[in-house]
Amino acid sequence: MPSCVSGSPPLRVPAAAERATLDAADRNRFEEAAQSRYPMYRRGGLVPAHVLLLRRGGRWQYVTLWRSGTSGLCFSAVFAAERFDFTPGWLAKYQPRAADPVD
Repeated sequence: MPSCVSGSPPLRVPAAAERATLDAADRNRFEEAAQSRYPMYRRGGLVPAHVLLLRRGGRWQYVTLWRSGTSGLCFSAVFAAERFDFTPGWLAKYQPRAADPVD
């Protein structure tokens, strides 16, 4: 997945990585928590189009995705999920799993 920051490396996500997309209410709750916890993130002022709950390297992460003009989505930030108290409940709610294989 390409980075929203020109010149930054892409985010590599194996097809077998467990993932889930937060619904609008949880996306907003995450955004408020991330802005409260990380002042530098708040300074960006943009709201992500999607937030993924993703397991990479054995650890859960939140990845914020923005719309990037005609090229689709790009990632803007990655957060360690264990730093947010709602993560255990969201893991139970969303039950992240690997993407369905493409035929």
